Order: sequence, then C-alpha cells, then structure tokens
Amino acid sequence: MAERNPMLRVDNLRKVYESAKGGVEAIGDLSFTMDAGELLCIVGPSGCGKTTLLKCIAGLLRPSGGQVTMDGVRVTGPTPSMALVFQEYGRSLYPWLTVRGNVELPLRHKKLTRTQRARLVTDSLEAVGLAHAAKSHPWQLSGGMQQRVAIARAIAYEPEILIMDEPFAAVDAQTRADLEDLVRDLHRTRGVSVLFVTHDIDESVYLGERVLVLSASPTRVQETLDVDLPADRDQITTRALPRFTELRTHVYGQIKRAKEPR
Repeated sequence: MAERNPMLRVDNLRKVYESAKGGVEAIGDLSFTMDAGELLCIVGPSGCGKTTLLKCIAGLLRPSGGQVTMDGVRVTGPTPSMALVFQEYGRSLYPWLTVRGNVELPLRHKKLTRTQRARLVTDSLEAVGLAHAAKSHPWQLSGGMQQRVAIARAIAYEPEILIMDEPFAAVDAQTRADLEDLVRDLHRTRGVSVLFVTHDIDESVYLGERVLVLSASPTRVQETLDVDLPADRDQITTRALPRFTELRTHVYGQIKRAKEPR
C-alpha cells in the first residue's frame, strides 16, 4: 500500500511565550496531518491556543519547536499557498476601497495581467453572492456581507488551503448558518482545502469531514474524530439527525474532559 502524503503536516509543534515570570507554554508537542481537498475543523476549550496554532501554521509566528510543512516544504513565513480569514472582518477590510478594490488588492502582489485580476475578482464575488455589491464600500454592508468580502478576497488568491479563524463568531445565528453553508459550497464546488477553527461544537460537526479536538493549554491533540454524516448537508435535516446529536455530544464530552486538571 502506497504511503499517504498529506498536503499539510504539523510535527511536534511547540510554542513558548516568554514573560517576566518565565516561559509560558501555549502549545506543547502537537502533531496532525491534513489531506488536499479536506475540510478539517479544529475545536477546543477557550484560551487553549487555537489562534496561536493557526499563526504558526500560516508562518505568521515562529514556533519554539517542531515544524510545519506544506507539500513537503517547511513553512518559515507567509506563503501564497495559504489564505487567511479572521473573525474581525471589519478590521481586515479597507474602508476607503470598494468591495472590488478590497478583493483585488492582494492580487496586485502576483504576476497577473489586469484582465486576469479582473476575472478572478469577478469570479470570487459571484461565488460568495456579492457581484451586485462590487462598487459598494465595506461600511455600507452588513457584517455578514463584509465577511463574504473577506472570503471572496481569500479565494480570489487561489490558495491551496483556506485557513479560517473563528470567522463567524461575530455574526448573528441566521447569518452564521448562511456563511457555514457558503463554506461547504465553496469546498465542494472549488475543491479548496479548508482548515476551520471554531469554539462552536455544533459548527465543527456540521462543517467538518474530521474534527480535531484540542486539549487545554499547553495544547495537544486530544482526539481526531471522523464525521460520518452525509456529504450533502443542510441546516435543518442534518442537525436533526440522531448521528449529529451523537457526534456533537461526544465532542462536548471531549471538551469537558479537556478542561479537567491533568
């Protein structure tokens, strides 16, 4: 049997923050892999270091030990193969640029013609349902629409992996459901790999093909759970399935156990 070569590999990752009182270990010996085309959710107790982990994976933060490799190449800094979407969408968009201008901005760092950039921007705005808002400014849009702009900007960059850090935590429940379905649709239609970090247990089970449950800080992988729900999911039918309830209850139990003193 041929050996599996995952797209993303995190090996024995450690991150220690130095403070006046000495080192604080945020991540302790954490390892996992992710395949191309996968939608992997990461969930864990509040304050367990999920954002620190993502910053190390994306090359925004230097780990204290271990390594991250993407397609077999060690990640030592920001890479064009990854695009990030953060929770604070309002701070990531430039208010003086139009929606189209915001989406196009990162593409100016690529060696593309104006026509190529225009095609990518139009395509990504259509994909997130914002073609009609191209000439608007972010401050004219709702929070959910602003987050769609941030997602459009990320997919226009054509990354191999889309990294999302609790992207829907600041929107209302109905908007959140719509955005969750948008992520699943983009994953299905475009084949983009998605690494999705959330504190919401139900969201992790609804979205993910696998759920990585993290321990309390110093963070380690407590469990990797395969989500054996149907590939076609919707907010009403899927969440009413007995298996959905079983899976979210299991993850909740793991999170509760993660909070217990070791």
